[in-house]
Amino acid sequence: MPNSKKLMRRLVLLLTLLLTPILANAITLQVEAKAATEQQARREALAALADSILVDVQSEIYSRHDNKGKKEDEVRFSSRSDIPLIGVELKYSQIGNEVVCEARLDSLKSLTLYTKRLHELALEITDLDQRITNASGSNSKYGLLTQMLTVIEQYEKYRVVSELLGANQIANAPRNRIDTESQLRAIEKSAPSIELASKILARDINAEGLYIYPAVPYGSHEVTPFGRVIRDSLAEKLTSVESLEKAQNYLKGEYEILDDSILLTYRLLDNVGNTLQTRLVTLSPDSYKGLQVKPATIDFDRLLHEGIAVSNDFRVQITTNRGNENVLFNDKEEVELLVKVSRPGYFFVVGHVVKKDENSSYLLELGHADNDRRFIRYVNADDVNKWLSIGKFEVTAPFGVESLQVLASKDDPIDRLPTHLLDSKSELYVTAGSAEQSIINTRALKPKRTVDDKAYQAETVLMFTTMSNPSK
Repeated sequence: MPNSKKLMRRLVLLLTLLLTPILANAITLQVEAKAATEQQARREALAALADSILVDVQSEIYSRHDNKGKKEDEVRFSSRSDIPLIGVELKYSQIGNEVVCEARLDSLKSLTLYTKRLHELALEITDLDQRITNASGSNSKYGLLTQMLTVIEQYEKYRVVSELLGANQIANAPRNRIDTESQLRAIEKSAPSIELASKILARDINAEGLYIYPAVPYGSHEVTPFGRVIRDSLAEKLTSVESLEKAQNYLKGEYEILDDSILLTYRLLDNVGNTLQTRLVTLSPDSYKGLQVKPATIDFDRLLHEGIAVSNDFRVQITTNRGNENVLFNDKEEVELLVKVSRPGYFFVVGHVVKKDENSSYLLELGHADNDRRFIRYVNADDVNKWLSIGKFEVTAPFGVESLQVLASKDDPIDRLPTHLLDSKSELYVTAGSAEQSIINTRALKPKRTVDDKAYQAETVLMFTTMSNPSK
């Protein structure tokens, strides 16, 4: 027993040394948001700050492979809700009828808090590891493993964000996430139905203001029919809200398509990026027979999202009345599109349609001018950092995947708009070539910046899926 205590003290000392960051460069991130209430402004400012961090996180994420080419492990950041924010300084001011919230994250101050949290999580992982080793019985071990998976994911989130804030030489989690998932799968048999799978995912989840997202395939932003069915089944078993504005917690899912099954994971997240619970279930092929599980637009999805040119000194964002993550609209539902920019400037929007028998792009009309000004909108200083509606439309057939690419800049883009012609059938100003070629062409139209160039620019994208109403 004394040797065990001595070993534990040495392990704590080792973890402390490994988790003490060496600050490479101090970083300060600062954003503003305007809204009608203080609560709304705070929410928008924190979301904008998380988006700012996410841009850099996604550019740094990489996969590690063994010598057989198999993925060993990967930190999965797909949206702002994956970004844990601590040590954020908030400052409020009133301008007319609006509240302005300034959110500031200073690495010199915040890294101390992130380091402390990493240390706590590492000790929790070490303790859970010992308890799993000593656990007897599948039920006991399963509960500890799900708890372990949650803590590992929390640790990896804090580690990656800490590194983005300027720290380096922070150790990986003391336990491997992939190994933990494998142990969970070994204990739990494949679910023979979606009904049983959703019961497993929903058990012990009791969260207020819960918004449930459809599950998406790993590495994709597309909602498939399988993802919608999973979401609808979970909604029947949990008390949830239909509006993101009312949400306090989020249930987000993703799945991997394996050779003989689907590995489905759902995470319960709070509104500051913490993973509260993790649930994992394996579904047998019979459970999803007849449902589309593979994304139809994976190559297009990657082209759209991986080539974004971004800047933290000038940001443009786009969202819908259903958010901008795992977005699904059903037939006859109303879609409202909103754009926000962080500095005065211009923007235009290129829509991309990738559906069965249709692959094209078009310029979205933003005004009523008789010339190409109809495609351009200017945002003045009064409307900076505010969500501006750019249109509403009702979802109708043909259904499928649609995407929007927003290009914003300080200078007027009137001479850089993609070549377009009015299509009499669709009444859209269609650009030349396929959707894939249009993305490449549109990005090529952006002016080249030099070191002394003050003409700021930014880009963002949004993908959403439309479907017919589910049959009852």
